[in-house]
Amino acid sequence: MLGMLGILRKTYTVELCPEVHGRISKDGTPIENLLIERSLTYADEEYSDNCLTNADGEFHFDKKSIKSRLPGNIFHEPVVRQVIEFTLSNHKEETYIWATNQHDISCPEICKLHLRNLVSDISNEEQVYELANVEAPAYPLIIRALCALK
Repeated sequence: MLGMLGILRKTYTVELCPEVHGRISKDGTPIENLLIERSLTYADEEYSDNCLTNADGEFHFDKKSIKSRLPGNIFHEPVVRQVIEFTLSNHKEETYIWATNQHDISCPEICKLHLRNLVSDISNEEQVYELANVEAPAYPLIIRALCALK
């Protein structure tokens, strides 16, 4: 019985979001001082932060991970919601630079690749992409994004 209790107490590192680098422009012109918000959710854990774009329209978020016992529960399905967005002063709704759900406690490599270089132009329309998830093929990544993904 003590062995089972040890398993229940084990904590796992849940990667909510890797490091993010992005750039926002309008018709190719960088947008300075735009508030970019990041919201990350895992089970009942929520984390949010924000930053302002610099003179070149660039923004950055550090990697974010948490410790959790939930992945050790056989009834728990790990899902991490990642949202990076902004709201323009003349719009009522937020615009998603990036929004997806990852179905694992580790961020898929394809997400890490795109999150290193999120280049968005607000003149474009948001798109919905379905990307292959090599690490978990049963869970393709559905991403709503303003940036162009390949």
